[in-house]
Amino acid sequence: MNQERALWLAVLTALLAVAFAARIVNLDAVPLRGDEAFAVRYWADSPERVVRDLAQWEPHPLGTFLSFWAWKSAAGESEFAMRYLSALGGWVGVAAVGALARYLMRRRSTAAVAMGLAALQPFLIWHAQDARNYALWFGASSLAMWLFLRAIASNRRRDWWLYLAAEAVALYLFFLEAFFLAVQAIYLAWRRPRRGVMWSALRTWTLLAVLLIPWLIQAWYLKDSGYQGATADADPLRLLTWFVPAWLTDGEYGSPWRYALPLLWLGGLGVVLAKLPRRVGLLLATWVILPTLLLLMAATRMSVFHPRYLIAVMPALLLIVGAGLSMSSLRRRGGIAIWALLLTIPALGLTELIPYYRGESPKAPNWPVLATYLRERAMPGDLILQTLPDPAFAYYYRGPAEEISLVPGAPVRAQLQPQVNFFRGIWLVGRSAEAEQYLSDAMQRLSYDTPAGFHVMQFRRWMPESAEIAVRDEVRVGEIARLIGHTVQGPDSSSRSITVLLYWEPLAQAEVDYVVFVHLSGAAGGALWDQDDHRPLNGFASTLAWEPGTLYRDPYRLLDGAEPQPEPGSYTIEVGMYDPDSGARLPVYDAAGEPLGDYYRLATITWPPK
Repeated sequence: MNQERALWLAVLTALLAVAFAARIVNLDAVPLRGDEAFAVRYWADSPERVVRDLAQWEPHPLGTFLSFWAWKSAAGESEFAMRYLSALGGWVGVAAVGALARYLMRRRSTAAVAMGLAALQPFLIWHAQDARNYALWFGASSLAMWLFLRAIASNRRRDWWLYLAAEAVALYLFFLEAFFLAVQAIYLAWRRPRRGVMWSALRTWTLLAVLLIPWLIQAWYLKDSGYQGATADADPLRLLTWFVPAWLTDGEYGSPWRYALPLLWLGGLGVVLAKLPRRVGLLLATWVILPTLLLLMAATRMSVFHPRYLIAVMPALLLIVGAGLSMSSLRRRGGIAIWALLLTIPALGLTELIPYYRGESPKAPNWPVLATYLRERAMPGDLILQTLPDPAFAYYYRGPAEEISLVPGAPVRAQLQPQVNFFRGIWLVGRSAEAEQYLSDAMQRLSYDTPAGFHVMQFRRWMPESAEIAVRDEVRVGEIARLIGHTVQGPDSSSRSITVLLYWEPLAQAEVDYVVFVHLSGAAGGALWDQDDHRPLNGFASTLAWEPGTLYRDPYRLLDGAEPQPEPGSYTIEVGMYDPDSGARLPVYDAAGEPLGDYYRLATITWPPK
């Protein structure tokens, strides 16, 4: 092995290592977003269920479902495991970009630059760390294009078989790979190869059509499924202001660069294309323009206008940039201008990687925190109700309560009425004025909290049940009430807020409208850190009029504001009653009638919570 070849192999290995590391770092640092969770839960379901229940309306080919099912069966369903499949697909795509550059440009320097750009391209990294099929499609499509070019050059049977396999995989991973099959057909027709190559291509495509019979059957059913897309409608101007920035930096630009930067960068691409050999320039231009136009046409009929649906044009863009950077000398006239035009947007993209890896713009909210919050608080017989459906929650939540979502567009009252009658408690996740009003009228609202930014309201039936009481107390307060028991919710790793539910059994009506106090104090008579004082049920169960023999559920909140956090240590929750006019407290007695003082030590907590 000569020294030049050894150096090239070292560069190639280093670039592939960088690409792999960029896709593995923090792979499971952020939670799955909704589409990822849907893929893990439903795409990866058993093949018979997918074919029966999903494939006729979910707009992705059978190969995607089967690959996710096989991978989940072998690797498990953790965030890292399921995203690792996409990372591998994206990594193969980087290698294919290098192979394409080496084959088309005949320059190792171009291949190295193109691979380097692909290795650190934010758009490709984002999708390589996403448990969906876009990075897989990028890898398979890039590989299929390289094998196609190699097959028409060599016309060897082995190369055609390899191309057939790669192209079939790409088509079974994403329906829009058909756009890139059209690019190959146009390029072959333009080249006018010798008769043997044309016949080999026709035979391969005929066999590919046979292999695609299930693909075509599924596409036929999808055509009549009523699927209308779920992204955006066609907007040619946004190809400039959204697609180009997303491809290069995974974000849009503000004024005054919104139009200027993409136009300048595209102008640089045009200059490079004009300098490339005609056959190469035609291929790369067709590779970018034709699928873009076809997607734009499709988006006039359904909402499929999104940069990720053209992720397979990325190799062509990277090849153009790589060719321009490797072939333009800074010493020649115009060389500096070409470098500046081509590097502007990719350089901005590299600056996006640092905040991306820091998690400053996560792709999903912190579902694990919400799941922990509800797992620690919800009880059997409760319902967790999301105002907006998101399959990510059910991926993380493993608890006793059932979980459903409001159906968008359907009457909220009609949806909630049977749930109020059937479930003992409802946890409303998200804001909905109509749902909040109905639940507040029909049930008792106990708490409102915002773990990890989620809005969570707790409602329970007005008539409490003995089974929901976590701790039995049987403490008497004066001669007017018995504290049957209590439930303390929090604090824990998901929220520092504490909800205290007191269960009162009135013994008699009083002549004083007593106030209940719930205090959080340092252990052993330490300082008072927080308190919530109010009449039972905020006056709805006033001691002047409450009914003896009735069981009341009385909620209180601690550490619910922005006050400083307690110092590390043990804290007690103390409860009692006092006259709001004189401040005199009622005496407290235990179950045996022994006096406990003028308050009852309800519970002890440790701060910070574990």
